[in-house]
Amino acid sequence: MKKLLVGLLAVLFAVVPAIADEFPQTIPPVNTPPQVYMLHSAYDICANNDGVGAQPNGFDLQLDGCIGLPAEWRYEEYAFTGENLKYEILVRDCNGAQDVSYAKITVDGYVEALCTQIAEPTVSLAGQVPASCGGVAPENTFSTTYDKVYSCVLTVEPSWYGPKSVNIQAYDQTNTAATQGIAQSWYFNPAVIIDVDTNDGADHIWYELPAGQTVVFPGQTTMSGNKLVVTNLAEGGVDLWAFIAATDLTDPDHSGARCPVSNVMEAETALDYRCKIGTFEQDTWTDMSNKVNTAACSATSCYAAKPLLAGGVLDMTQSIIGNLQSAECQFRLTIPTECTGSFTQGKLQVIVKAV
Repeated sequence: MKKLLVGLLAVLFAVVPAIADEFPQTIPPVNTPPQVYMLHSAYDICANNDGVGAQPNGFDLQLDGCIGLPAEWRYEEYAFTGENLKYEILVRDCNGAQDVSYAKITVDGYVEALCTQIAEPTVSLAGQVPASCGGVAPENTFSTTYDKVYSCVLTVEPSWYGPKSVNIQAYDQTNTAATQGIAQSWYFNPAVIIDVDTNDGADHIWYELPAGQTVVFPGQTTMSGNKLVVTNLAEGGVDLWAFIAATDLTDPDHSGARCPVSNVMEAETALDYRCKIGTFEQDTWTDMSNKVNTAACSATSCYAAKPLLAGGVLDMTQSIIGNLQSAECQFRLTIPTECTGSFTQGKLQVIVKAV
């Protein structure tokens, strides 16, 4: 009987069905987007870039480029055709450097330039704290395990005009973009515009007569009764180098002029000027020069025209008219000896170049 009971229990255990259940589980995302960090930026401006010169738009005398400050600095972010914006960036991907696919530059959302990977970069992350990837990646050191370095160069094209958004973005193998790229605002190909007027609204520069006289005698010196005002109205915050020259003076009345040996009064010997930009004002007078169309341009001379502050106030950069700012110039005329005629025809010429 005991053996039979044991046998029955064994049979019962054998036919009882197995019991199982399932319960869902989730894990955090494995793929994280790359992150972009700026390492260096540089700008190739006011120079020929591989045969493509920077040619600012707008003013007719601007065609052969701008005049650069030392180290190619500008006070505002504007650039002209042919100039380069250069960036070196680090892309960190917590999924590993092999997950970084490419980096690119967009202008107003349009892809314009692809970046080039630097195979053996020398990188300093001083002052930056890239993601530590949960503590496994170094915070201040380049890591071949998680990082790639790219060089990105954007050359300004002639069709770009006005304010633009320049973005540097990186993507991983799934084409997921970095959550935070590098964004800058630039003004491309701004028009260079100036307004030239007088401080009294007259349409010409006029000269005072010595007291009690109705004419100016040879050998006498007279000052301009009004001043020339040059205002920088350029787009995009462009600052302007400013230069001045003058044509020789002639007698339109056909009166038989002579001054002193020809019928032309030479501006270079008869005319001086001094100018003021902001609080910088020349105390001395500078001899006027004639414009020479074939002459070169630099910070000290442009087409042989002289800087507004050619006499020197502190340093050369003070001959720059800031955007929406004005310069003011006064003139002194010394009549040569043995001079006769009515020399009322002549021009002052203002030449500006973008910084």
